[in-house]
Formats: sequence, structure tokens, C-alpha cells
Amino acid sequence: MGMTWFKEPKYAWIGLGSLWIIGFIGALTRFIMAYFQVQISEDLGISRGFISMAWSTNLLIAALCAPLGGWLVDRYGPKKVMLVSAVIGILGTGTVVLGHHSIVFFIGYGVISGFVGIGTTTTYMLVFEWFKHHRAKATALLASASSVGLAVSTPIFVSSSWLTWKDAFLTSFILGIIVTLPVIWFGIKGPGPKGNKAKKVQENELIKVEDQERPKLVSKGIAAHLPIFIVVAFALFTCGFNMGTVEMNLVAIHQLASVSPSMIALSMSVLGVMEITGSLIFGYFLDRVNKLVMMIILYAIRIMGFAFLFMHVGWSPVLFAMAFGITYLSAIPGGLLIVNEFAKGKGKQTGFLLLFHQGGGILGALIGGVSFDYFNNYQVLIGVDVFICLLVTLAYFFLFTTRKRSFRLQHIKASA
Repeated sequence: MGMTWFKEPKYAWIGLGSLWIIGFIGALTRFIMAYFQVQISEDLGISRGFISMAWSTNLLIAALCAPLGGWLVDRYGPKKVMLVSAVIGILGTGTVVLGHHSIVFFIGYGVISGFVGIGTTTTYMLVFEWFKHHRAKATALLASASSVGLAVSTPIFVSSSWLTWKDAFLTSFILGIIVTLPVIWFGIKGPGPKGNKAKKVQENELIKVEDQERPKLVSKGIAAHLPIFIVVAFALFTCGFNMGTVEMNLVAIHQLASVSPSMIALSMSVLGVMEITGSLIFGYFLDRVNKLVMMIILYAIRIMGFAFLFMHVGWSPVLFAMAFGITYLSAIPGGLLIVNEFAKGKGKQTGFLLLFHQGGGILGALIGGVSFDYFNNYQVLIGVDVFICLLVTLAYFFLFTTRKRSFRLQHIKASA
């Protein structure tokens, strides 16, 4: 642990640790929906389409809440918004736990839990506010929480056949009350005089940086400014679509390809481990290498991953898990960091960008079901994933080349 580790204030690392614990607990519901889809449908006597509808409703409400959450963070501060979001999450899981019925499941998971979306912007805004030297590493470490949750949950629930989705929801409900709420209350630094002063200094620094960037932005006009938001928004939409494909349909895709349960369990564990590895690798390089270059590499790896999934060869599940897992958690932080560099990352901006991500997730989940109904397979869905990842890779490459050219022209003018 070098001295550079201490360039950030102490409360930043305490806060990051608190956010990590919250993220770890939050991973349980993600694991439940990804792994227990068949069991849930059998126990409640509902179709997979009904579960997809609950999933999509959850994402839709969360998506609509993201911009609202960003506005609330700007107005009331992240701590209050996080507490409200956590309470809503506890109510959602509690509703599912207390009533084992299809409608209760839909209301608890599909509707109530969707309003947790008001807190989606808070973690990113806090990390961007707390950290100046290690932003990418901090977001990577934070993102690893859900992956560790997935990697830990999978072997526990797979090896213990007596543990069910109901147990997982109950665990999430209890941990939310006894861990999440106290961690937010005591571990997250609330807005105060020192925090406001630090924020003021940081905003002044960002304004200076923005003023320095302004000639470059103006010199290229729309070609330098607007595409940053358009490309990042489309990239986040694509990332959401990829996640909707994977989290809602991956197990079904493997089952249709006659993949053994042990191979599915292995691939999910690999996915969790690779997510942790990938988030740390990309987090390290995002602080050191051009962020646009890192995003080009990230989506190129995703193209390879979905190509493996499309082919359905013997080791496709593990190869896909490795390729997709290593990129899984870095697309959102990478995109938001790019926007944060060129425009002051206010909560509302982050919220609207995350709205595109959630929208992609909804379409990814729904198109999977629709394409299966029409074609009796998921090949069209996987093909769409390959195509849009290719478009994003080219779009980031375009941004990289135009900004590089702009920088060279400015450098030539300055030296003339």
C-alpha cells in the first residue's frame, strides 16, 4: 500500500467500504432472479413470461426513478436518498417473503423494489465527489461487491439443495434491516460544512478544467461535444441490453443448448470471479490509460464473448463467462467517467444516462422472450448483442480519433 493510496481523504475510504457492503447485500436479489427462475415459476405456478414481466417492470420503474433520484441527490444529499432507497428495498423483499403468491411476488419485486431506482445515481455521485486521484479504482472496487456476492452465493445455494429462492429473499430482507440501514446511517458522510467546502473546491477545480477544455469543444462544435453524450448514452443502452440478455436469459440459453447443470453452475461462478478480476483490471487502467481506448477494448471483448455464446461449442458457457465477466462491471463507470471529464457530472446527468442503461435492460429481457416465442431459440437475441456491441466499439473509436485530431490541431496552433 503506497503513499498514493492516502492521497484521498480518510472518510472517502470508509464511505467506499460502506457502499461495498451495501452492494454485496444487494447482489442477492440479482442472484435469485438469475439462478432460480425455473424454481420460482414452478413454486408460484407462473410462466417465465410472467417473471420476465416482473423483471421488466422492476427495471422500467427503476429507470424512470433514476433521473428523479439524481434530482433528489442534488437537492437533499445522497445520504437521505440512500436511506429512503434502502427502506423501499426492504419493503420490496419483505413483501415477497411474507406472501408466496404470484401477484404478491409481482407487487413486491416488480413494483415496490423498482422504486429502489431513486438510489442508483448516489453511489457514482459519492465516489466522484470523494475521490480525485483514484476514481476509476474506487468505482471498480465498488462494482466488485455485487460480483463477490454472486461468486459467494452461487456455490452456497448450488451445493445446499435445501436452500431455496425464498431463503435468499428472506436473507436479503434480514440483512437489509440489520446491516444496510446502520451502514448507511453511520458509514456514509452526510452533507455538512466541511463536505460543502470540499465540494466547492472540487467544483472550482472542475470549472477550471472545463474552461481549459472549452476551446477544444468549441473548436470542434457538435462533432466534439454532443457525440460524447450520444455515444455514452448508446453505450450504456447497449450495456443494459447485454445485461438484460444475460441476467434474464442466460440460464435458459444454456438449458436450451443442453448444457449440464454443473457446467451452468461453474460458468456462473466463473462469471462472478471474472467480474471481480475485470473490474480491478479496468479500474487500474482507466486511471492511467485513455478512457476511450479502454472502452473500445471492453466492447471488442464483449463481441468475442457473445460470438462464443452464439456458437454453442462445448466450452461456450465458460468462454462467454470469462469474456463477458471481465467487462461486466466497467462499462457504466467507464462511460460516466468519460462524461464526467467533459461536463460536470451532476446527479441529473448521471440519472438520465442511467435511464438509457435501464431501458436497454428492459429491451434485452423482453426481446429474449419474444424471439424465443417466434424462433424457438435465442440466436436472434445473441446476434443483436453482437451487432450493437460492434456499433458501440466503432462509435468509441470515432470519438477517440476525432478528439485525438482535435488535440493535435490545438497543439499545432498553440506552438505556432
